[in-house]
Amino acid sequence: MRILTVDTSDRSIVGVVEAGTTLEEIACERSADARRHAESLAPMVERATGGRRPDMIVAGTGPAAFTGLRAGLVTARALSRAWGVPLYGVSSLEALALGGAMRGLDDILAVIDARRREFFVLRAHPLGPDDVAVVSGPEIAARADLHAGPETAIVTPNPDLCPELDGAVAVECRPEHLARRALALLARKEAGEDVRLDTEPQYLRRPDVHGA
Repeated sequence: MRILTVDTSDRSIVGVVEAGTTLEEIACERSADARRHAESLAPMVERATGGRRPDMIVAGTGPAAFTGLRAGLVTARALSRAWGVPLYGVSSLEALALGGAMRGLDDILAVIDARRREFFVLRAHPLGPDDVAVVSGPEIAARADLHAGPETAIVTPNPDLCPELDGAVAVECRPEHLARRALALLARKEAGEDVRLDTEPQYLRRPDVHGA
């Protein structure tokens, strides 16, 4: 099964994952500009897929800034309709936390820069080899108020942009992380658990054009 992933919670990352007896990330495209999602996504999808129709699409649902997140989700929905393949949504912060868990981290605080001197944050623990359990969040935290204990590992796509996060680990919302999280949630859903896989965006606050 080939899974196309699209995430625009930070800069745009598009990839393809082959899921069988093992899971292998076979393509990953990253945009150079975190503010040009709409212009970047279509050529990135073409390069990642080679024009080949996937079997499933997984989209990161944020939280993130309004414009970038909307561009990613609209693109994923349009491709799902055009190709006639299922689309699932996964929290970008949960995917980041899974990336941290796959590095052997335990108490994980996943962080995305929310601008305005704020962060989007979510705390999680590993749940087996391919999943995480959410402890709290997602929520917005002021940079001055964000504190992590000595046993907590902070993971974020851009440690250099967040000097307040001393010792933060650089983790991207990679295609492999999104695909693994989606497959884990699908398995839990099939087992009867009430889980969310919709593509409702997690904005957490009003669009920037409306002010704080």
